[in-house]
Amino acid sequence: MFPTPDTPDARPKPMPAVLSESLGADRGLICGYRLRPNAAPQEIPTEEVASALVQAQAGSDAVVWLHFNLSDARARRWLLDATFLPEALRELWREHDGNRRVELVDDGGLLLVVNDFSYDDASDPSEVAPLWCFASQQLLITARLHPLRSADELRLQMRSYLTASSGIELAAQLLDIRTSRVKRLANEMTDQLDTIEDRILAGKIEQQRELLGRNRRLCARLRRQFAPERSDLNRFLHRPAGPLSAADREALQSSTDTLAFALEEISELYERAKLLQEELASRLAENTGRNLYVLSIVTAVMLPMTLVTGIFGMNVGGLPGLHGGHAFWWVMLLIVASGAVTLAAFFWRRLL
Repeated sequence: MFPTPDTPDARPKPMPAVLSESLGADRGLICGYRLRPNAAPQEIPTEEVASALVQAQAGSDAVVWLHFNLSDARARRWLLDATFLPEALRELWREHDGNRRVELVDDGGLLLVVNDFSYDDASDPSEVAPLWCFASQQLLITARLHPLRSADELRLQMRSYLTASSGIELAAQLLDIRTSRVKRLANEMTDQLDTIEDRILAGKIEQQRELLGRNRRLCARLRRQFAPERSDLNRFLHRPAGPLSAADREALQSSTDTLAFALEEISELYERAKLLQEELASRLAENTGRNLYVLSIVTAVMLPMTLVTGIFGMNVGGLPGLHGGHAFWWVMLLIVASGAVTLAAFFWRRLL
């Protein structure tokens, strides 16, 4: 898969120190780790990156992971000149191509372009950005333009006892970390929908429509972003057996199945939010109809009473009771009687 170490372009050029001299995750080389069997992951200093890559090309038992920040021009230039990486990957970086991709390159190397959750998700937890990956038996190279959650969580897990027999298996673990984020979002939405359902059934209709719309939008975006990728991985794994080892194929298949289960849960949440929206609309229509019915009854009862007051308010000659001392009370009695007769008619017709 790699050029042999004896060829002139096989040995990676030394990593410039400037790629890691800045603080935080904005440096060109974000992190580098070496994973050996039965040993804790070991961070690779910048000055040892080139030798670690040579050892990986020579077929050592260690797996090397390097994570780069492509927004750093120096790191980008170093990666574009890295002849030990497949030309297809460097061409993607050269063209800023972030479209999803799953393919084999260079005798068994796996090229992945996947979506990963962005750190800047305060307003939209489904915000994603592309993550470029190249995995082989002894190497995993990842790169991003914007800070991403799954890659950073993998870096944090390197501080614990994390093992991987190949770079492809490590890439599968990275995909599993991303799927765990999808599951967490699904669990949060499940709790929200449970609360919304309880309040709707209790008749406490407040701002559920906005919350349901937000959950449906989140479910739709998660399906749109990850369902095609799951289909691509599934098609890739169901092709005739290639140079991938059985263990690597099993790790990728497990990651694909886990993502499929998470997306099924997202689809169920989408349908549940849709049903709750329909139930909410039905409850709102029922409340509106009840209010209109009460308003109609009140209007009908007041109609004859209004008619009586209108007649006695004409102020024309010959109007009875103008000079009677008790005419006002007789008119009030007539008003009340007309309302009572109307109510009795509604009860008789069983409209109340």
